Amino acid sequence: MNSLDQFKKEYLALVKRMTDATYQLVLAGQSKDQILRILASNDFKQTIMSDKQFKSSFDKLDAMHIKALKDMKQFADISPSTLQALTMVNKSVFIDKLATDIASTLKGNLTSGILGGLSKNDIIKGIQADLRPDQIDTLVTTALSSYTASVNAIMADQMPDNTSYVYIGPADKKTRDICLEMMSAGPMTQKQISDRYPGAFIERGGFNCRHQWTIYSANVQMHDPKGAKALLSG
Repeated sequence: MNSLDQFKKEYLALVKRMTDATYQLVLAGQSKDQILRILASNDFKQTIMSDKQFKSSFDKLDAMHIKALKDMKQFADISPSTLQALTMVNKSVFIDKLATDIASTLKGNLTSGILGGLSKNDIIKGIQADLRPDQIDTLVTTALSSYTASVNAIMADQMPDNTSYVYIGPADKKTRDICLEMMSAGPMTQKQISDRYPGAFIERGGFNCRHQWTIYSANVQMHDPKGAKALLSG
């Protein structure tokens, strides 16, 4: 089992643990009003961030950051300390967002479930339907993609101003128009990219984007400006 699958498995286990803990209040004979007061006062996000098992599985995602670095084209040197700092920031932003999403989903479903008299299993199913394991995939993929884009930006800052970059990745029916437009634009300097598409050197096409900027060369892979233009005009 890879680190991402283990992380998703631990997410499901976390949902069960926290639902079990709340349902113990029902079994103990607490009234709905009493349980709702407890739910309202509990800091679910802090509970998630402090959960040792969940935190341990999250820490194992380090392997995915290492793989992302190995898979990308490195065209300038970056100090280990800079990479470490960037990795820590990326992980911190990701876990904060994920914990917020899980906490909100848990609290909302537990509240409606307790009020509606749902069984523990039905509450768990509702939570998993609102924040599915495959959505965890998307969140992780987006975080790693943003990490790669940030590494690219640091490397680009060390290159001459006239260095050209191209937008690489799939050009298909799933591709956003803005991504097709940036790919069809061909080679551009970092300034030209920033002037024409503010913030896009790191943000690219937005959430769950499958594309990256890379330094231009005659044999660059996954760059199809003609195909992108055809999809835009079609």
